[in-house]
Amino acid sequence: MPPHSKFTRSAASRTLAPLLLLLLLAFGCGKKEAAESGSQAAAETIAKPGRVGLAGFPAGLGEDFSGARAHRHVAQLVAIGPRPPSSSGYQQALRLVETRLGESGWRCTRQTFLEETPAGLISFTNLLARLPPPDGGEINWQESTAVLIGGHLDSKLMSFPFVGANDGGSSTGILIELARVLAAKPAAGSQVELVFFDGEEAFRPNITPSDGLYGSKHYAGLLSRRGSWPSVGIVLDIVGDPNFELHFNPESPAVFQRALEAALPDAFPTTVRRARGQIVDDHLPLQATGLPCLHLIGDFQRMNYWHRPGDTLDKVDAEMLGAVGRLTLDFLAGLPAGPAE
Repeated sequence: MPPHSKFTRSAASRTLAPLLLLLLLAFGCGKKEAAESGSQAAAETIAKPGRVGLAGFPAGLGEDFSGARAHRHVAQLVAIGPRPPSSSGYQQALRLVETRLGESGWRCTRQTFLEETPAGLISFTNLLARLPPPDGGEINWQESTAVLIGGHLDSKLMSFPFVGANDGGSSTGILIELARVLAAKPAAGSQVELVFFDGEEAFRPNITPSDGLYGSKHYAGLLSRRGSWPSVGIVLDIVGDPNFELHFNPESPAVFQRALEAALPDAFPTTVRRARGQIVDDHLPLQATGLPCLHLIGDFQRMNYWHRPGDTLDKVDAEMLGAVGRLTLDFLAGLPAGPAE
């Protein structure tokens, strides 16, 4: 970045390039092969053949985002208790999100699938949401919107009651509030598909090529078979605690990084840094299809409560949720508009 950049240059090393390579090779993504992901995701031009181009997002849209509202959604989710895949808690979480999105006029569809895991054969469910067409007709889920915004809904299966307030909860609260804001601006909202991924968490301690990212891998496989593809992907995770830095993926396109820097206010609650290397999360299967992504994640390795009993509602700050929500919308407003080529 140039000398006047708002970004801090260095970040604690959490590079997992060998695992990334294995993940991409193990994924197998249909129309776009995994080997393309690096060069495709780093491409300067957003619009690609077969991609739905951005029609532009209005400046100032982020001003309508309420961190307090997002925090209430996180509180309701945490009150359910643990929500690992295929649990009653996860089913309750799905119903909660569907209800809140429905209140803002969004329509939802579920992607349910079975997958072998270290815990046996597990049923997973992703939740997708869009605003209805202007004529009120049916949504064509086989075609894409220009923008995909996602985060994981599940919490990690642990030997103690793990509620994942920040890990999974913070992004869920933000996505629900984004739905309310975007519904008030249909020209912008109609360009967005919201995705709540199941099975981001591994059943064993760490994500491996065969354990974890179940929902995003499944979604990416179906996405690659659609008649059209998004131009922009955004994935949020563990973004609710202002006491820890926020990192973004270094392989994101330069145009994304410029838009993020332009959208970043001087008074942002925490430092935003470029990660030194790949971070394994739900954006990787999306990038493996060739979708350029912005990944924002809190510095979880410095959180002494990450994957521990302390990941509770007190770790999630309403002001931080508001700042990340506004940053997301202002980032989109800063991207160039234009039809897909």
